[in-house]
Amino acid sequence: MVDASATLVVAAFASAVVSTAAGTLAYLRTRERRDHIGVSFVALTYGGALWAVLFGLQVLAGPTPLGYVFLRAKWVLATPVVTSALLFGLYYTGRGDWVTPRRTLLLGVEPAVAAALTVLNPGGVFFERIAVRTLYGIQVYVVVPAVGFVLHIGYGFLVGCALIMLLAEAATRSSGPYRRQAAAVAVAASLPLASETLFVLAPPWAPPFDTTPVVFGGAGLVLLFAMYRFDLFDVAPVAHETVFAGLDDAIVVVDESDRVLETNPAAREAFALGGDGVGRAAAEILPAAEATTDLLAGEDVEVTVADDGDIYTTPGDPTYFEATCEPLGREGVRVLVFRDVTERTRMERRYRAYVEHADDIIAVADADGVLEYISPAVEAVLGHDPDSLEGGVLTDYIHPDDRRSVAEPFAESLGRPGESVRVSFRVEHADGGWRTLDGVGVNRFHDPHIGGYLMTLRDETRRERYEQRLRVLTRVLRHDLRNELNVVLGYADVIAETGDETAVEYADRIQRSAGRLASLGTRVRGVDRTLRSADHGGRPVDVAAVAEEVGDRARDRFPGMCLTVETDEAVAYADELLATAVWNVVENAGLHHDGDEPRVAVTVACDGDAVEIRVADDGPGIPEGDRVAVESGQETQLRHASGIGLWLVRWILDGVDGELSFVDDPDEAAVPATETVVVLRLRTVEGDAAAAALDTDDQLDPWGLQTGGPEAADGGTVPRYRGVGPVADATADDDD
Repeated sequence: MVDASATLVVAAFASAVVSTAAGTLAYLRTRERRDHIGVSFVALTYGGALWAVLFGLQVLAGPTPLGYVFLRAKWVLATPVVTSALLFGLYYTGRGDWVTPRRTLLLGVEPAVAAALTVLNPGGVFFERIAVRTLYGIQVYVVVPAVGFVLHIGYGFLVGCALIMLLAEAATRSSGPYRRQAAAVAVAASLPLASETLFVLAPPWAPPFDTTPVVFGGAGLVLLFAMYRFDLFDVAPVAHETVFAGLDDAIVVVDESDRVLETNPAAREAFALGGDGVGRAAAEILPAAEATTDLLAGEDVEVTVADDGDIYTTPGDPTYFEATCEPLGREGVRVLVFRDVTERTRMERRYRAYVEHADDIIAVADADGVLEYISPAVEAVLGHDPDSLEGGVLTDYIHPDDRRSVAEPFAESLGRPGESVRVSFRVEHADGGWRTLDGVGVNRFHDPHIGGYLMTLRDETRRERYEQRLRVLTRVLRHDLRNELNVVLGYADVIAETGDETAVEYADRIQRSAGRLASLGTRVRGVDRTLRSADHGGRPVDVAAVAEEVGDRARDRFPGMCLTVETDEAVAYADELLATAVWNVVENAGLHHDGDEPRVAVTVACDGDAVEIRVADDGPGIPEGDRVAVESGQETQLRHASGIGLWLVRWILDGVDGELSFVDDPDEAAVPATETVVVLRLRTVEGDAAAAALDTDDQLDPWGLQTGGPEAADGGTVPRYRGVGPVADATADDDD
């Protein structure tokens, strides 16, 4: 027959070994964590192990003084076990924030008092007595509880019940293996509590001594099983559930057999599971498809989920996911993450549709001009299939005469990210003809989504041909008009030589009218040449310097004009054409004045966020029809301007985002007396840019003087002015 004392000793020491193993393994799993769950668990299990060791030593020592010492030491070291268990439960269930140093000290008061009473036992308040009893044929010391001991056991019972309630709640709130993990911890906690309850109640069939130290070994076995099977201490269940359930991404955890271990609420909703899906084959949750097979094999895929939860590849009104597969925990366990990219995918498809259905050609080329992408519009414009062009070199399709003019600006912008290049060139059509494309290429090599030149090209073949015809017809018209006017002027000279006063007067009128008509072609051509560089928004220009320069030239052109220029310090967005605009207004005042001494006043003033150039004169004013047509920007047969001077001013100001307006100011007392004031409004430049404009001499040549004109008598070069009227370029070839 097996000796009873040996059995108790072996059971006690085995319990100590199991508890120590559980605590050590838990420490190894939690040593990298910042919370104190590992420390509290080690305190709990190591405390239980010491309790069991002292119980075994007490049994071995028997009713001796040493056995008496082991008895008291056993109860002293057992007092903090309950508090350690409560702290572990709080940390494990995600309530670690509640555990503060002050509250920990308060929780330690009861164990400290109980330990002191165990040692001192004043007046038998903790133990009524300590007696020797024979248990299963062996004699050992046992305690007879007093009031203090009963209260201590009652406190432990309440703490144990609170611990089990915390663990039960965690098990209810968790799912999958984490629910089973929390349930296993709750079972382990209930075993010592049940043993202590039996000791206090002492039913007839229960052992007549406290078996809690031995039962701790059973709790340790349950915890070791939970650590192995349910990955206890990898993640606390409530902390896991808080993060896991709160994720917007759909999460599915599968084991080595592709069976579902866990799903989060987002996955259950996305795949219409109707439950948590735990235990089902992954193929049932993610219906058989090539994407699902690749995903379970560990590959990242893109999947599309219909409203009914089926994965499919045809368009409709689906939900789009990016799915990834990552290993998790032990070998074979994987986590499948489905990120909802529906909005992004729909936006990408929308923009792709914009590009694919646009009339303009969208293309991307690398640094060597190899086409990496070209939109379907190329088929309608050039007759080429987009797939046949991708991978080819763009310059192979460009007219040989245009290749250099296209390649050079792109090559120059290669080292300047974000720079735009405007190009116009001829491209070969599939039928062998040529089409003119005009557009912009932007250096987007720094953009990982593009990584090349992004080009937007528009078919301008019809416009180019129209402009070519217009240029030819205009040149022919000017040529024929000049020839015919020369004939008219020749005959007028013959008439004037007859000596008849009436005939001479008529001949003079014919000559003057023909001269004005002959100058019209040159004037129109000057307007065209002047405006070729317009529409660029302008740059900072010293407006006062421009006004002064125009005033000086006007005094030379109209010696009889009384011209005053009053300026404030003003810098505005303009260009070299500003002088031409101001000149045309001043010239208009001089040419259309009906007196011998026209009086003109030019003022420059800042008006808030604008700079105003006001030109007032004492002439008859500008006709109503001219003003309405130019201000509205439209002409009709009944409403149009009588000349092109005001139109030129309007176009120059439009090019720099300025405004042209007219102010009625019939003031005979003014100097000069005015009928209509012409106002040119420009955007103000402030700060450092304005100071820099005032410090430079660049705008002091506001007429855009260009070299390269015909040689002057002194061997120099005659300036070529970008303007009209007296400073128009009359030296150029009319057939240009």
